Amino acid sequence: MNKKSFLKSAVAVMLMASLAVLSACGSNSGDSTAPAPEAGGKKVVNIGVTYAPSGINPLAPVGLVSTYVAGLMFPPLVELDSDLQYKPMLADSIETADNKTFTVKLNANAKWTDGTPVTADDVIFTLKLMSNPKVASNLAYMFAIVEGLDDSGYLPEGQTDISGVKKVDDHTVEIKTKAPTTLTLFKDYIGRNLLTLPQAALKDIKPEDINKSDFIQKPTVTSGPFKLVSYDRDHFVQMEANKDYFKGAPKLEGLNFKVLQGPAVSAQLQSGEIDMNIPSVGVIPVGDYEKVKSLEGIATNDGVPLATQFMYINGKVVTDAKQRQAISYAMNREQIVSKLLKGAGEVVDGYFTSYSPYKDPNVKPVAYDPEKAKALLQESGWDTNKTLTMAVLSGDATLEQASNIIAENLNAVGVKTKIQMLDLATLIDKLVKMDYDLGILTVSITPINPLADVNYYLHEGNPVGYKNEEIEKLLTALATEVDEAKIKEDYSKVQQIVAQDVPMPSIYATKALGAMNKRVVNAQPKDFGMFINVNEWDVK
Repeated sequence: MNKKSFLKSAVAVMLMASLAVLSACGSNSGDSTAPAPEAGGKKVVNIGVTYAPSGINPLAPVGLVSTYVAGLMFPPLVELDSDLQYKPMLADSIETADNKTFTVKLNANAKWTDGTPVTADDVIFTLKLMSNPKVASNLAYMFAIVEGLDDSGYLPEGQTDISGVKKVDDHTVEIKTKAPTTLTLFKDYIGRNLLTLPQAALKDIKPEDINKSDFIQKPTVTSGPFKLVSYDRDHFVQMEANKDYFKGAPKLEGLNFKVLQGPAVSAQLQSGEIDMNIPSVGVIPVGDYEKVKSLEGIATNDGVPLATQFMYINGKVVTDAKQRQAISYAMNREQIVSKLLKGAGEVVDGYFTSYSPYKDPNVKPVAYDPEKAKALLQESGWDTNKTLTMAVLSGDATLEQASNIIAENLNAVGVKTKIQMLDLATLIDKLVKMDYDLGILTVSITPINPLADVNYYLHEGNPVGYKNEEIEKLLTALATEVDEAKIKEDYSKVQQIVAQDVPMPSIYATKALGAMNKRVVNAQPKDFGMFINVNEWDVK
């Protein structure tokens, strides 16, 4: 796949993911006064989220909450659990013998709410919609690995069939990729992002009209554990159980998502107005952690370290690796994690947190060492009269406090730094255009398939102006490598080089708090796989 085309598409989606995380961390993420739909004495669970579901279109969900809602109506082929293993959903299995031809076997019991079976024809029909330029799915680039699609994941003009996709029987689809691909990557790109739609309900709608159709706005034929009842994009999503769900009828009668401001999550957990949150998109402010942990009847769990604060360093402004090393040594990461985050995070100094299977344990974060920083600056001939402007997202109190600590750290070693608070759109625009000196932004690197993210930050054309020939060779090799041991080896080499070059040091990764009313059973707030077994959730 052409990297330039891939990265152009990938960065837009990745920045939307950043927007989801950052919006959740801010204080203006929704209306805390909006009432949740009444339970009416039924078995209903209310989930608090701090990021509104901008749309529920399964062909182009925007943000994580939208993806969760769409997936409850139209399950993906497989889903990633918190153990970083793919669990069967609509597909019973996805297998390959040669890493180029992948056989997808659907659950034979899967059926639509109108009673008709979910078939291979529905899967292929949805693949064609995803790859149709007139539909213009924001996830089309994920499908660019499939033979017969272009580098943006679209069917070439004039073609209606995808050459690499074949129906084997009513419940089996064969998909070929352009180049050898790991089973993990295939499941991550195709398995998790293909939400199969009913061909019978949509076949007579023109592709260019699909996104605005009544069906997409409020689906009436679905296959997942819950069906849509009502939807207010800024306030709530109300869903009811699909008693004919192929994995078993849900024990709950209803499931609702309620959009709240951050502080309202803890308040409504206490009042019982919500039953649980989703850690990274139902963010409880760090200052409320102890309060929530002490609430009677509420069980809590620390989330995994995902959302990472990265220090963007403009390589055209700070040209010497020793100077970038000095900036990294100067940052007191431990103080931020222990004092500011109260331990709800971890020190990070690279693109991989401890949650990633590709993290090289031998590559340690640099210790806080201001004297080492001063020595490196002196060796490099740093101009102590030079002032760097550090662009920081406004509206996130924790990030703002962390940035103040970092600015103090840098000033203390001789790097004059002033903070510039910016809104998210302006900050991202400056980073992409390289119109900055230093910048701090929250990004979540995909733990199981990090290549697209790592490519964006290290491949030529990245937002820090970094270039290293050995890194380029490693990234190129990783794009087609299918041996897992070799993949880990290459990622380790990448980490070792980056530790020396320091193009973009990270600072810390947060562990968002999950909380749930103990009346809910067989469930757990988590960022991966939370809804895999939602049909088994129950209330006491």
